Amino acid sequence: MPNHLLSASACAKAKPRNAIYYLNDGGGLRLQVHSNGSKYWLFRYRLNGKESTFSLGQYPDLSLVDARRETALARDLVASGRNPSLDRKIATQARIESDQSTFGAIAHDWIEHNHTGWATNHLERNQGLLRRYLLPKLGALPADEITEPMLLQVLRECYKNTPESARRARQVASQVFRFGKDSHRCKTNPASDLARSSLLKPVGHKPFAALPKAELGHFLQALDQSGVGLVTRVAILAALYTGLRDYAIRGALWGEIDLETGTWTVPAIRMKLRREFKTPLPDQLVNELSQLYELTYDGEESVVFASYGKDGHLAENSLRIAMHRMGFAYTLHGFRSLMTDVLNEKGFNADAIERQLDHTVANSVRRHYLRTDFWEERVAMVQWYADWCESQRIPE
Repeated sequence: MPNHLLSASACAKAKPRNAIYYLNDGGGLRLQVHSNGSKYWLFRYRLNGKESTFSLGQYPDLSLVDARRETALARDLVASGRNPSLDRKIATQARIESDQSTFGAIAHDWIEHNHTGWATNHLERNQGLLRRYLLPKLGALPADEITEPMLLQVLRECYKNTPESARRARQVASQVFRFGKDSHRCKTNPASDLARSSLLKPVGHKPFAALPKAELGHFLQALDQSGVGLVTRVAILAALYTGLRDYAIRGALWGEIDLETGTWTVPAIRMKLRREFKTPLPDQLVNELSQLYELTYDGEESVVFASYGKDGHLAENSLRIAMHRMGFAYTLHGFRSLMTDVLNEKGFNADAIERQLDHTVANSVRRHYLRTDFWEERVAMVQWYADWCESQRIPE
């Protein structure tokens, strides 16, 4: 046990001088006093015949008592032949790796690594499942400490109310753990075996039917009387008049839409088949979008269907929820079925209908030769269809 030479008051009263000087406490501990008044604790030691200095911390953040305790720990390391500076670096790196190996950190990196190749709706769904179900209970835990029973408990809580969301959350968790293994931050994937768990079995459900032709007039009347915001209203009508999918619509930017020519070019990233898609706009939709232009246009990169959500546009399921609140338990996707039925019954070119719905041609040989986009036919067809929709309105 070294004889201590310093006192707390001596440390506090040490004044700066023109050059750095030291106050020794004994046993290798000393206080370094700088000319600007700052003070630092240092531990001098000899290891393998070489003298070295180990920085303990700044005074007064590290008190004299704490500095002596840290020195005793460092002295024990030296006595066992270990370098305290190297030991600290190893411990710091271990803490960094531990922070980067939490389920939340791996999930964040998984999203960052993959999001550019995902469609907007796929990204939103994965982020939503993580945010709502997985991260609150698992985010701060080291991935390697998450066991299958722990994950199952989280998923079963979700399964009580939304079985399908629980099953999707398991899929997301499995991909996060797999990414963690690939990046050497965890060794196991507890979500993998849960794919066959009888406690998370699929629940049969009847999908929402497409809007019947006979109800379209009532639907349009309800939409007019619902009081929904202009952004939601125009997004719903865009789906009705064009047959575009929900996620192709919600992320639209004004630079994609040409109101003068009545065209909308959707980039490949928001299309299911990952190819750019151009649709004609009927007069009715051009009029609706012109009103919305006054509200949300702020340059070519501004969002058409803007909202205050984290992505700046209407959230996933927001249009379906709006329809349900109006009393119509149908999905937006059902508008595509309605369009298909009506146009086929009218006798429009089946290939033009399929092209408007951006379906792929099943026959590979025919797909190779069928390269036209039937643009002129589709312009007339989409306008006829919008006129037909308007003709279904119930007179006031």
